Amino acid sequence: MTNPTSIRKRVETIRGHLHNKELKKAIDQLDKLIAIESNWVYTERLSELRTHYQYMLHYFLEGQQDPERQAIYQKITRDIYTLADDAANQLLTRNCPSFFYEQTRNMNRRIAVTLDTYAETFEKQTDTFSFIGLLEEGEEKGDRLKQIQMSYENTVREMFYTVYTSSSTKGMNGLVDSMKRFMENQLVPVQAKGMFLTALTLNILHRFDAGKINLLLDTCRHPEPELFSRAIIGLIPIFQSYQSLWPLYPECIDRLKLLSDDPTFNRRFITGITGFIQAHETEKIAKRLKDEILPEMMKLSPMIGKKIKLDEWMGATGFEEKNPEWQKIIDESGLSDKLQELSELQMEGADVFHSTFSNLKSHPFFLEMSNWHLPFDPRHSSLESLFGDQSRGSSMIDIMLESSLICDSDKYSFCLSILVMPERYRKMMIGQLGAEGAEIKKMQEEEQVLNPHQKEEGIIKQQIQNLYRFFKLHPRRAEFNDIFELPLDYHQVVPFYPIIRKSNNLEKIALHYFEKNNFKEAIEAYNLLAAERGDQSETWQRIGYSKQMLGDMQGALEAYLHADLIEENNTWILNRIAYCYRVLKEPVTALEYYRRLEQFRPDDMAIQLNIGHCYLELKQYDEALNYYFKVELLGNAGSRAWRPIAWCAFLSRKYNVARDYYARVLEKKPSAHDYLNAGHVEVCVGNMKRGVEFYLQSKQKAGDMELFQAMLYDDEKELKEAGVDTAILPIILDAMRYEEEKSDRDPAQE
Repeated sequence: MTNPTSIRKRVETIRGHLHNKELKKAIDQLDKLIAIESNWVYTERLSELRTHYQYMLHYFLEGQQDPERQAIYQKITRDIYTLADDAANQLLTRNCPSFFYEQTRNMNRRIAVTLDTYAETFEKQTDTFSFIGLLEEGEEKGDRLKQIQMSYENTVREMFYTVYTSSSTKGMNGLVDSMKRFMENQLVPVQAKGMFLTALTLNILHRFDAGKINLLLDTCRHPEPELFSRAIIGLIPIFQSYQSLWPLYPECIDRLKLLSDDPTFNRRFITGITGFIQAHETEKIAKRLKDEILPEMMKLSPMIGKKIKLDEWMGATGFEEKNPEWQKIIDESGLSDKLQELSELQMEGADVFHSTFSNLKSHPFFLEMSNWHLPFDPRHSSLESLFGDQSRGSSMIDIMLESSLICDSDKYSFCLSILVMPERYRKMMIGQLGAEGAEIKKMQEEEQVLNPHQKEEGIIKQQIQNLYRFFKLHPRRAEFNDIFELPLDYHQVVPFYPIIRKSNNLEKIALHYFEKNNFKEAIEAYNLLAAERGDQSETWQRIGYSKQMLGDMQGALEAYLHADLIEENNTWILNRIAYCYRVLKEPVTALEYYRRLEQFRPDDMAIQLNIGHCYLELKQYDEALNYYFKVELLGNAGSRAWRPIAWCAFLSRKYNVARDYYARVLEKKPSAHDYLNAGHVEVCVGNMKRGVEFYLQSKQKAGDMELFQAMLYDDEKELKEAGVDTAILPIILDAMRYEEEKSDRDPAQE
């Protein structure tokens, strides 16, 4: 019972009992966990807990009123949870091979260093950096800078692991105080504090700790974007991950509620949540790049080679004037629309670079876990040979530091990939980046004018992207609980209510769910909005559309009808209502709504076509044909009416008309059903040979005889109504089989 899996299962069992308020069962299971490896401290703590609970039960049975009973019950529950974690942590630290416990064992083998000591070290290093900066340029200055930079990086790394593997703060006020002092120390670099916050977040995600959560809450109002963004982005998945525990920790909920009164915090928090919603789209975007856009670009290469002469590429003015033919080729390929969509996604803050840089994470730099979370710093020792020559790379540094499009992790990937290039190509790339630096800066300044919060929003999204790469690409990612696998339930996380349930914020969240096709979550969020302000037609429209996309046509219809009551004669709503009634096999009511719609859009051929469909479903074939012929005569795409005309003519026994229109359909891109229906017409007029020919072509399109046979028998009712003795269907099928065998034997048919 000492292997890591069984220990974790035991802890989950204890938590399950606590969740179900079965404290005695939880205590009994905890007793078994502690007994695995006797620890008198844990045994004493458990004995105290059991005694306190038994006293509470005794007073309860005696009928004594105790106003503190609920508070005592809550404290006992919290203490059981904490003790279970402590006992499991001790057992897992001994032999669990996961990354966290491996690092814990490494840290335990070292001489313990306190955060106060780390703060003092950072202070001295800051002073040393300042002093060296005053020295004259030269080899000595360079060597000393390199030495102190390496020392600083080592301190950051060791501090990161100290915090990442730190023990619980429960009953350890000294640890909480030292963490606060570290964050309040003005001489500790912002980058080091940022690493502290991420290490703290990862530690809490591994193990719940209310004291550390309160420290993150303290940092949410910090003036430094690098720090408040890391705190907020850490808190969102933490509050999601521990939803069952929040009733036991009202002080954390109260702290978040207090923050919700601050409009600035509200805005930043919602930016974080919408960023997490967008992060769930990252794999879809990467897949589109891989499966659609990049293959289209590869297809385009030979076409460009044929269409565009070499001298147009290599001539003196070849790069100054764009050939309009190039754009035409791109437009015709359909790539232009895809690239435009990609550009719009990027402007919305979507993570379009994940797939690009995911292949560049194999550099030894990323074998060090802490490096995945480093703020980008051109002074980093791994980039020294790239940025050492300031005159050559200064504009590139500016681009790297100021760009909100690329996260820190990808900036390191990009720079490290340049370093492995031959010197000639490296210089060329740096030169090109330098030339474009001014233009990128100008664009960023323009964006800042349009959106004064653009910079801080960019930093928040970068933090999410940094975490995304860590959880999705780290070599040992399977050993971490992936926060990007958490459900999109932000609107249902109780501690978030004071922020999320504000109308404007809820509307933003609902819209992000909706726009990213998370329709289930969109329905839940819009239902909350509707309950609060149900007089908005658009809310009900989106509920209806979301339900329609999930296949709930009855629910969609009810929502659309609600929207119609609020906003009468909205043609979009009327069209959706009519469509729902058609799908629900209520053509009479569908026809009523299409008639209403026709009054507003009399020239809309799609509406005319749907009216024809309703009459067809009502078996009013002459009326249906009138509308189909109208669409054919007046519509720009009259061929859209050919199939319904042909089928309607067949059903109304107008076989000559049906024959004529199926002939037209078969000249286009006929389907298996088109050949099948053309065969029906021939069978009805007694032309069995021609009918079998069409059936054989239908079977060929369908792929095999089984599929064709199913299609044929699906139309048995219509054939019978047309006067065909359906007893001949098996004979027709056998005739087809013989015809196929004959074709196989006849070399002329090969």
